[in-house]
Amino acid sequence: MIDLDAPLTILGGMTARTFLSEYWQKKPLLIRSGLVAFDVPLDADELAGMAMEDGVESRIVIENGQSPWELRQGPFDEDAFATLPEKEWTLLVQAVDHWVPEVQELKERFQFLPSWRLDDVMVSYATEGGSVGPHYDQYDVFLVQVAGKRRWQVLAPDQYQDTSIPDIPLHILDNFDVDSTMDWELDAGDILYLPPNFAHNGRSLDDDCMTYSIGFRAPSMQDALTGIRDKLCDTINEKDRFSAPESGTRAHSAQINQEDITYLQAELIRLINQPEVLAQWLGETMSDSKYPEFLTPLNQQELEQAYSNALAGHTFIRPGDARISYYDPETSESENQQTLEGLDDQPDNTSNMTVFCNGDSLVMSRELAIFVQAVCNETEFDFSGLDLEQDSDLIPLLRFLIRQQGLIELTASEE
Repeated sequence: MIDLDAPLTILGGMTARTFLSEYWQKKPLLIRSGLVAFDVPLDADELAGMAMEDGVESRIVIENGQSPWELRQGPFDEDAFATLPEKEWTLLVQAVDHWVPEVQELKERFQFLPSWRLDDVMVSYATEGGSVGPHYDQYDVFLVQVAGKRRWQVLAPDQYQDTSIPDIPLHILDNFDVDSTMDWELDAGDILYLPPNFAHNGRSLDDDCMTYSIGFRAPSMQDALTGIRDKLCDTINEKDRFSAPESGTRAHSAQINQEDITYLQAELIRLINQPEVLAQWLGETMSDSKYPEFLTPLNQQELEQAYSNALAGHTFIRPGDARISYYDPETSESENQQTLEGLDDQPDNTSNMTVFCNGDSLVMSRELAIFVQAVCNETEFDFSGLDLEQDSDLIPLLRFLIRQQGLIELTASEE
């Protein structure tokens, strides 16, 4: 269980309970000196080197380039950096935690929030005056200042109009009046939390400015509706049709009356009232890898070799791009009972739970929740002393996590 009442350094000594009740998805929070005991793993030159690699998502924003707010997409070469102006540009590299374990360690400090909602860590470097313009994000974000200084100006959703500068590739707000109560200068170690849709304008105050953005996945309700519809339609029952009873109160044969709409609404609710289907969509969606092309599941030969190595005591790690979660229906049985009151009985699946890893899932005994939690809490493992006889589902679970690359062997090159 998460201790919500323990003071957290990453929150400046605030408890998770206070943060969740007063700030999470409600209002910004400036945390002075929240980042401690963190050695910055990348300098500006090394970040630029990452931006030159194929497969690494990167971009450069130049406020006064060949056009206003010029956007350049990576991968870059040395000439691209050599020809940049002296000031007012920003380099952004996405998902750095996928490639740099030390950045993954920073992300682990936010486990007082749902780890399955954590997205990735974007790293930005900016010269003096560098900015990507005033904008808003549709998800929660922690802006961690790891080097240099940056000024952040923030507006609440009701303090700006969602209109943007025309004819540029970025969605930059064309109206941004400064609110003096949300105008802060951040030094290295400071953190700014912003809820969704709070507009913000960050500008570097020196040539050493490096900011880590830790964002959270937030699929739209339209995406949820579409995805759940596809799940529900995996098995088509042709006999399940619109067949509203006729009450004889219709004013005219061409009229669609309220009873028809009420019937349709009730039938759709009946279809959606399947918690296991909703959990399956949510688990698969939120565990889906950001870059699935780099996470092809192991083939049978690779799996057998890796599994043998795990049992032999080879060191395994949970890599930074692994996305693991689980759904245990029994943990929320009392809440579900209230929700389901008066509705059709649901099948009893409380003896099992579903484990999700990098977009796939496996149903197994809920007794293994402790093992899954341990995998999600730690980053390095030795399975040589694991008692495989404690649960018949343990071997399939371990093989599943290895196959999906939620656990990978630490080789000399990775070390």
